[in-house]
Amino acid sequence: MRGWMKKSLLVALVFGVSWGGAVWYWRATNRMPATEDLVLFLLVLPLALLLLIWLGARLVALLAAAPALAAAQPQDPAAAPAAPEAPALAILGSALRAPHGASAEELSGAFADNKARADLDPELVDEEGFPVMTARSADAADAGLQEEIIAWLADNGMAELRLDEEQWRALSMGSAVAAELASQAVGDLLAPDGTAMLQLLPVLPPAWQLEQRRAAGLWLRHVAAQAGWPQERIALAAELPSDARGASPAAVLGRLAHHAATANAPMLALVVACGSHLGEDSINQWAGNASLFTSAKPQGLIPGEGAAGLLLADAPQAHALEGAPVILLHLVDEARRHNSADDAKRADSALLGTLTEKVLARAQAQAEQVAMIVADTGHRTSRVLELMGLASAALPQLDDDADVIRVGAGSGTCGAVPFMTALALARHHALERDAPVLCISNEDAYRRCAVLIRPAVSLS
Repeated sequence: MRGWMKKSLLVALVFGVSWGGAVWYWRATNRMPATEDLVLFLLVLPLALLLLIWLGARLVALLAAAPALAAAQPQDPAAAPAAPEAPALAILGSALRAPHGASAEELSGAFADNKARADLDPELVDEEGFPVMTARSADAADAGLQEEIIAWLADNGMAELRLDEEQWRALSMGSAVAAELASQAVGDLLAPDGTAMLQLLPVLPPAWQLEQRRAAGLWLRHVAAQAGWPQERIALAAELPSDARGASPAAVLGRLAHHAATANAPMLALVVACGSHLGEDSINQWAGNASLFTSAKPQGLIPGEGAAGLLLADAPQAHALEGAPVILLHLVDEARRHNSADDAKRADSALLGTLTEKVLARAQAQAEQVAMIVADTGHRTSRVLELMGLASAALPQLDDDADVIRVGAGSGTCGAVPFMTALALARHHALERDAPVLCISNEDAYRRCAVLIRPAVSLS
């Protein structure tokens, strides 16, 4: 209807301009038009103008489509080889520190008992003096570890570095996760000759400054070395080029999968995400821009915190380990919504459905085999409806209460941590149920991701 109205208005405008111009010209020259003048100015001229406009629009469309058509033409395989398909990664271990559990088993039980929920904070209040709804972790405050880190910074030429309360809380939880996974790596994977290279990839909040990010990465490398892995064999990965919101876990995992596909050496990596918004800085900032959860703004953000990590390897290396069940992680490229989920008038699960189809095809799995969904989804209605729309359309065999876990509802907002926690929980449930588990990321306003975690073989 709108296109028809625009065309009608264009025709009326062209005829109006032609007729008005002709009448004005005849009056200005005091001339009586002949029959051929009437036909020429009142019919032929406007039709010719409309034809020129149509031809111009067609030409512009063809010129705009030319680059896309050229890109779509088949290319010489020798000149432009196709990018290798990302292989599955193997999850050898996981660790987490969440507000409702310090392990996947403990956190899973909290969700099963419906106890993993945000609550009124005992310390933080809003500008009106009322307690703020938060997801606070008991593992975040460690004065002894903070003193140890300060001394280590001073010994390594970083005595001037300053971290705020939220950063100390995040780093404390991240250190615990890194130590746990590094200890497992030393026990299971460190060769007698100590030649294996361990990649360390910290996923830190985007608001951290460059020097803070560098110091945190070096400290986590020190933590892994304290666990027994030779420090010279720990490669601290450079940060991914990314937008202002920081690198997502999907981007980090994608880089590792690409490395596993192209490198001629075994791949072993430790990915650690940590973050905290349990501090007056975040509360004041969110209250100032009206994004904080309150009774008057139920779709606002709930401050949260936590840390989660994965110990990953290429699949052939994992299969070579004796006695350890192999859990595979399949992923597809991260996608973006065309509009913000915060501004959408209705929930649309189409993009999540497309990503789910792709990751199931890549893993050669069937939708009916999926036993659970674990997502970073929080409490906001738009995200919940989007996730539930996917579950009902693509995986109708799942029970919304028992088989769908929304990690963000228990962890609050803390950057990349909820999705990394979801991956750690998915590994736990894939082992427990001996079945594939779908991980979904839809808490961000634009970014969407689907990952399938499944046992490599039947564990029964």
